Parts: sequence; C-alpha cells; structure tokens
Amino acid sequence: MRLRLIGIITVLLVLASACGGGDSEPASDGGAQEPETQPEEAAPETAPPPTEAPEPADEPEEADAEATAPEPETPEPADEQAEAPETEEEPAEPEPIVLTDSFRGVTSEAIKIGIVIIDLSVIGRSNGDVEAKWQAVIDEVNANGGVLGRRLEPVMVGYSPLGNVESEAACVQLTQDEEVFAAMGPLLTNLTCFTDVNETIFINTFGVSQEDFDRSKAVAIGPGALPARGAAISVQLLIDAGILDGPVAVHAAADTGSERDHYVNALVAAGVDVVSETESTSSGGDIAASEAEMQAFAQRWQADGAEVILAVGIGSALNVVSGIDRSPYRPRLVATRGSGIDPELYRDLGYTTDALEGAYALGSVGFEDLAKAGDPSVVSCIDRFEAASGEIVIVDPEGDEPVNLNTTIWACQAVEIFTQIATAAGPDLTNDSFRAAAEGGLSLDVTANSSASIEAGKFDIGDGAPILLAFDAAADDFLPVN
Repeated sequence: MRLRLIGIITVLLVLASACGGGDSEPASDGGAQEPETQPEEAAPETAPPPTEAPEPADEPEEADAEATAPEPETPEPADEQAEAPETEEEPAEPEPIVLTDSFRGVTSEAIKIGIVIIDLSVIGRSNGDVEAKWQAVIDEVNANGGVLGRRLEPVMVGYSPLGNVESEAACVQLTQDEEVFAAMGPLLTNLTCFTDVNETIFINTFGVSQEDFDRSKAVAIGPGALPARGAAISVQLLIDAGILDGPVAVHAAADTGSERDHYVNALVAAGVDVVSETESTSSGGDIAASEAEMQAFAQRWQADGAEVILAVGIGSALNVVSGIDRSPYRPRLVATRGSGIDPELYRDLGYTTDALEGAYALGSVGFEDLAKAGDPSVVSCIDRFEAASGEIVIVDPEGDEPVNLNTTIWACQAVEIFTQIATAAGPDLTNDSFRAAAEGGLSLDVTANSSASIEAGKFDIGDGAPILLAFDAAADDFLPVN
C-alpha cells in the first residue's frame, strides 16, 4: 500500500510540473530599313579594261556615294533586345508530388501514428475524453490536406502511470503490432523502447532527458529545454537583469542530481565568479541537523565573499533561509524554482522572511496562465476541441471536475510538431528524411510556445526564457518583474 501511495504522489508531482523586361515597344519600321542603293550616276558608264587602273576622279565619287548612304536607325542587336520580353519562355510547371509507400507506416495515402494516453482513473482522476482531443487536431490537419496529401491515421493506446509494465506494452503494440511510423503523447517511462529498441520517432509532451536523447536511434523530441540549455538560458536572463553582479555561491537541495552542475557550468561559461558550491544532505526529517548544516554552509558562503546565493532545485530556497535567518549575513537570494518558495511556510517553521528582501526567482507560465491571459494559440486549441466534442475545457477545475486542460494542449503540441517536420521532410517520408528535416533547422509554430525551433543537436524545441520574479513584501509573494 505504501509503494502504491508513493507512486500516486510521484505521478501527481510529474503531472503538475508538466502543467512560428521591359515595356519598350519594338523599333519603328524606319529603323529597320536596309540602306538605299547607290545612285546610278555614281557608277561609270563603261567598265575600264582589266589592265587599266581606275581614274583618280572616280574614287572620291564612290566615297561620296557611300557617305550619303543612310545608316540604319537601330542596329539589329538592339531590335532583338527590345523584342526579348515577347519571346521569354513561361516558367516551367512544378513537377507533381509523387507519393509512394516510402516507409513502415507510410503509404501513398496515409501516415499511421501512435498516440499514448495516460489512464488516470487508477488514481481517481479524469482527463475527460482524451481520444476526442487528439482526434480534433488530427481531423483539422486532414481537412487541410494532411501532410503533403497524406492523411494522418491515429492508433490510440492507453496505459497506467503506475509502474512500467503497461507503458512497455503500449510501446510493443504500437511499434511491432501496429507498425506506426511515429508515436507521440505524454510518456512517463520506456521512451527508448520506442526510439532505441524499435527505432520509432517519438514526440514526448512530458519532455525528454539528455540520457534518452543520447540513446535514441530514431528522433526523440521534447517540448522544453534540456536541463543544460535551460540553465544557460536562465543564467543569461539573470546576467542581463544585473542580478548576478557579484561573487556567487551555488547551493543545491538534496537529491538535485546534475541540475547544480548544469548551473555551475553555465555560470562559469558566462564569466560569473563562482566562489562556493554546496549541496544539502538528506537529514531524514531531522530539522535540527538540517539547520546546523545550513548554518555551517552560510558561514562558508560569507567567508568566501559570496554576495549572491543561487539556490538550485525545489527546497533549496528554504535551505538558504534556514541558514542565514539567525545571522546578520544578508546575501541576495536567487532561486531557480519560484514554485518552491512559500513565505507562509517559512513563518510556520519559525523563520522570518527577512532573507527574502531583494530576492529573485525564476518562474514559468503554465497552460492555466496562458488560457486566462487569452493566448491565441491556447484559445484556438481549446475552441477547436470544444467545437468538435461538446466537452468544456476547465481551466480551474474544482472537486470532481475533469482535469482536461493539459491533455488538450498536449494533443495540439505533438500533432503540430510532427506535421511541420514531416511536411519539411518531403514526399519521400522515412526515418532518415524526417531526421534530415529536423536537423536542417526549422522554426516551429507550436501551441503555448512563444518561440520554438529544432536543429541538429537540439531536439528540445522550447526557446522561451523563464519569467523573472521579484519578492514583494506587501503581497507576500514573488511577482513578475515588468
């Protein structure tokens, strides 16, 4: 029972975090006339004998005759240039696109794609009619001519988020039984079953790790920036805002993994002076031990001359607050996860929020925020589904209402990404042509993305920077910096 509870909590956390001649006329007839013949009187009446030389007087007369001959007004070449526009050949007609059965899952008429759907009923939640969400987007693509004339044919398979068995079964069914050309959707585990073992393209709306990218033989695509690129984007945002203008200490929460390394590498690459690196150890719930460790870290930061503490990972900001709360040392706190900062919780634990004065955090805009703000791409995605199904997409669900916003947006995103790359791949659609199109560099128009692109070595499409948040004491919260 405990393992099942842990699994459910993990899934909910993951789900929550998941949540672009001439017009001149030809010369006149007079300009094309031949020279007139010489006057008859200019020629001698009788030809001289062959042995006699011409009389001297005859030469000037011939010269005068030639001098009086009219010249043509326009040379022949000029006439040809003037007439050239009338003789230009019409542009060649483009050759018609020839579609063939080019690859597994690709015929001259259709492209078979697999859709994975999470069954959340096992944890007491509902996403509404998920199949209808995917079908609404696919129907629109097909109504607009499909992919260069090929229609999309979906095969949808559900799986439980608890464990790996059902996601692996979904992979086998789609790749080996159905032989789809590509698959997509929110996949928690077994991505490389698709992209490595069965060499099938996959667009994962949950994201793709660097390890999975590296292992994938077929193209694997994720919506957001990989950790290393995301850290570099975030660091540059903070530098541009003048927030990292002094020696920096980097502190990571326990079990943060490689996230701290990504930020340290990005800081060093940008020329920031990193004077200290620390990471919390798991205290097993021993608050006193955790506080003692953090106070020791704070003394180290101060001794190293750190003026900015970059808190990496969820829980790291709380670590920093507990370390400096009871000391006069007041470096600037910058948190990489704005969602992990809760001033009210800090006070409940006995800390003040003095350490948050002048603090900054990095945040992100969720699908809910975009929907409320009327983002055109999100509104269009929602409207299309609602018109096709009659189901209402609920932005702020309450009670037993279906949580159906994320699943609606995911369907739009994945189909849009696939359609644009497959179109760029051309009529001879194969794994190789799809990869060549992706690696060739494309700007993508993707729902809920202000900027997206794909190119060689960058199959994580999101290019948008995070939101910069600043602590507002009056609001007792971190608010966006205008």
